[in-house]
Amino acid sequence: MSDDASVSPTPRTPRAEVRERLLNAGAAVFAEQGVHEARLDEVAARAGFSKGAVYSNFSSKEDLVAQVMQRATNLVLGSLRELVRADVTAVEIGDVVRAAFGRHDQSAQFALLSEFRGYALRHPEFLPEFVRQRRELQEGVLELVRLWFGAHPEIDPGMRLEDLATVLIGANVGIVFDAEALPGTNPGEVVAALVEAVIRRR
Repeated sequence: MSDDASVSPTPRTPRAEVRERLLNAGAAVFAEQGVHEARLDEVAARAGFSKGAVYSNFSSKEDLVAQVMQRATNLVLGSLRELVRADVTAVEIGDVVRAAFGRHDQSAQFALLSEFRGYALRHPEFLPEFVRQRRELQEGVLELVRLWFGAHPEIDPGMRLEDLATVLIGANVGIVFDAEALPGTNPGEVVAALVEAVIRRR
């Protein structure tokens, strides 16, 4: 047997890893350059693959954009669902919110969200996907708000739970949007303080 025959072939990168690396690269390139300016060959190169790898995992640039955005939404909801549970006490809930916010770099996520929002405004065909994912986030937050307040009937939120969920998301987005004009302001701390402010016994 020749030496060549004994050489093992280079192992292929598992498909799940390829996809994850492309999503990470897409998030970075979209945030840095904007969705419109970003090129798929640059996303592929950043991930360490050829452009063909992008098209074997995503049907189009818009598909990659949607999946990058969905991944960001899943990260946020996943963190909240892990930490916000029915058995969290009223005394602990503010610290739970702080911990959830501390898990991810919101500035990077917001750069992506801003790009996706702008892209959706300029490309109306993408707007339904943007709206779907934002509603998914809103409904996920509302689900957790209902879960917690449902387990604590002794606590009066002071407003409809739907409104509270909207205020929490709106406060966070607004603070991150204005971060440069609000030096030293921590969105997680402000949202946690807001949650603590509405925790009142009936």
